[in-house]
Amino acid sequence: MRLYNILISIVILILFSGFALAQNPNFSYPYNYTRKAFVSRVIDGDTFVLSDSQHVRMLGIDTPELGITGKPSESFSDSAYYFTKSLIVGKFIKLTFACPSEAERRRDGKAFDVFGRLLAYTWLTDVNGKDSLFIQAELLKKGYARISYYNKDKKYYHFFYNLRRTAMQKKLGIWSVRGE
Repeated sequence: MRLYNILISIVILILFSGFALAQNPNFSYPYNYTRKAFVSRVIDGDTFVLSDSQHVRMLGIDTPELGITGKPSESFSDSAYYFTKSLIVGKFIKLTFACPSEAERRRDGKAFDVFGRLLAYTWLTDVNGKDSLFIQAELLKKGYARISYYNKDKKYYHFFYNLRRTAMQKKLGIWSVRGE
């Protein structure tokens, strides 16, 4: 019985330490580290939840906000939400983390934002596990997102600017509304 109690205590300690590491605000993935994950649900156009309950905020973009706590939804927030949902819910994705240097990770380039969400570039993967669709690019292409700066890594921004310019010229999504 004593051995059983010791084993149970060890298992609890291991589980607790794993949880503490995952919630550690100083924990950061290395630059360009990739992780495969399964998406369980979408919160809005640029935020989703993995099967392990971790929330992810897509780097480089910002989609219109869905109405919460009595605030009205922004134009095209539903379109961004449903488009993201159709692309990734119930599917495997690849996340790539962007923290340019050890110094920036210590300063402000952590893989998490102030809400504890992972910050990552997101790709849909095909049945063979290969990248098949860059989700941020698809949202920008449809005019469902603006460019947003979360950290100093601007790896894909030249590509993002071109996609945004094309969506603006074609007056797609948010760019079809006057004043955007």
